[in-house]
Amino acid sequence: MLPISLIVLGGILLVSGILLLIKLKPERNESLTQVIAAVKADGILTPKEEKLVREVAQTEGKDGDLIVALIREELEASEEDSETELIDVNAKAGYDFEKFVVRKFDKKYFDIRNWAGDKFVEGRFADTTTQPDIQLSLTLRGDSYPFAVECKWRSEPSGDFVRFANDGQLERYKAFAKQENYPVFIVLGIGGKPADPAELYILPVHELNKPVLHKAGLAKYRKKVDSDFFYDQKSQELS
Repeated sequence: MLPISLIVLGGILLVSGILLLIKLKPERNESLTQVIAAVKADGILTPKEEKLVREVAQTEGKDGDLIVALIREELEASEEDSETELIDVNAKAGYDFEKFVVRKFDKKYFDIRNWAGDKFVEGRFADTTTQPDIQLSLTLRGDSYPFAVECKWRSEPSGDFVRFANDGQLERYKAFAKQENYPVFIVLGIGGKPADPAELYILPVHELNKPVLHKAGLAKYRKKVDSDFFYDQKSQELS
């Protein structure tokens, strides 16, 4: 017959073991949670991280393959949301600047003939997407004088050059002006906010050879931000 002291000691060890298991279980759960959180934090699931997730999941009796698959789905969804958000932000900035420009044309004298929208999906877009943003007409004594405006807003450039169009855009604007037989202007806003730029420039497309200009070359095209636009129908100049 075992001494009473040994029985008591065995009971204590048994209870201690049970308590230790209970204590370790949530720690292991927390470890898996921490691993998953770390993987999601950097937005990338590397092969080493994937292996670690499976190993930790196995120690907890969970399906590592399923957890890895769920992580991948969540990261992919997060990436799509970020890209969509970026597109939305850029679109809003462009639209805000277009509205700023439109308000510079007195509606007593200027009519908006077309205000294009840059909508596309899977490489498909309307023909108007490649045209200047806004087509207007100055109306004087019953006569109409058409012209077009492309709106571009840029945050403060870090270098000495400002790119006001993408490759191919300038050529398309020149082709549009030739086809329609009326001038096209690029209204360029720099700095500040799209709805309230710090600087404003009017670039006649027919004077431009490249879609980029040195800051010094912009000086002659500068316009006061707080003044309205004026179109001279005889010289076909926008100021």
